[in-house]
Amino acid sequence: MCNSCVMLFDDEERSILPEFTALPELKNGQILVNNKYATLCGSDLHTFTGRRKEPSPIVLGHEIVGEIIEMASNEPFYDLNGNILKIGDIVTWTIFASPEEDEFVKDKMPQKSASLFKYGHVKFTEEEKFNGGLGTHCVLKKGTGILKLPSSINEKFAPIINCAGATAMAAFRLIDKIENKNVLILGAGVLGLIATSIADQKKAASVTVLDIDKERLEKSKSFGAKYIYNALSPIEELETITSQFYKKGFDVMIDMSGSVDAIKTGLKYSAIGAQHIWIGAVTPTEDIAINPEMMIRKLLSIKGMHNYNFEDFVNAVSFFEEHFEDYPFQTFIEKEFELKETKEAFEYAVKHKPFRVLINI
Repeated sequence: MCNSCVMLFDDEERSILPEFTALPELKNGQILVNNKYATLCGSDLHTFTGRRKEPSPIVLGHEIVGEIIEMASNEPFYDLNGNILKIGDIVTWTIFASPEEDEFVKDKMPQKSASLFKYGHVKFTEEEKFNGGLGTHCVLKKGTGILKLPSSINEKFAPIINCAGATAMAAFRLIDKIENKNVLILGAGVLGLIATSIADQKKAASVTVLDIDKERLEKSKSFGAKYIYNALSPIEELETITSQFYKKGFDVMIDMSGSVDAIKTGLKYSAIGAQHIWIGAVTPTEDIAINPEMMIRKLLSIKGMHNYNFEDFVNAVSFFEEHFEDYPFQTFIEKEFELKETKEAFEYAVKHKPFRVLINI
């Protein structure tokens, strides 16, 4: 493959083909990165299968790690930790760029900016070519949160941090207190297992993981789960778990599954004062009936989180810098492909449903 190439997904033709194109001339404030690794997120798979609609043609991929090769500015660039960026730095970055003057940015909700730019979600045009992970390069725009990658984090795992890792961390920003609380994680995918490890490190009294996949439930134990519950099992098994708790229910429920049935289960087994954080349902789904009297009498709260903010991203990288060796995070990468094998990587991910496949660029 040539030095500058992207893998274009065309929704109408249902194809993924290489497009060889010249590198752009950077505008002031932009950074050119040589992509090293990208992982396929669930939203990428949803686009590939037609479940999610994106502009077409498009360069998919937003979970990315790369090396800085050019910077367009007379002023120094800084990452979110205040470090000066330089050529050769290995970096990862937020899945979005938001102008700092935007009101949502000022309110610490940059992911909801009216001028939001999302990597891997923008149509491929003459002006917008290198904006996703499934290409040799990516142009980072002003308003992107960038962080140098700590040497303690495996580069092949690191792409996951700027999506699943930061999103999981955002859930814990919404929780008033988790220490000595009984936590229920709904979903044992990448998001759920990362959330399990964070709850474990934050000294939750117990972490219970709910899923329907036996292997993933067993795996959750190595991420700090004290109890596991297969949603296909009799509900009495979950009641046995909660019967050990002082309040006879879970204090914190974090939904990473997007499953309406799982969310309903979490509501049913709420302790008094329970907090519900909903993250997984990012595609159209059915409504849920919630009884107002139950909400009031049990003092429940429900908060939603979509993506994350800059603070969450910083905290996620810090978490993995400190705890990467404490949990088997590296096992999330179940198979590796080259950039030219992108179509095969998508087909494998759809068929086998691994935690993640890696594209080695």
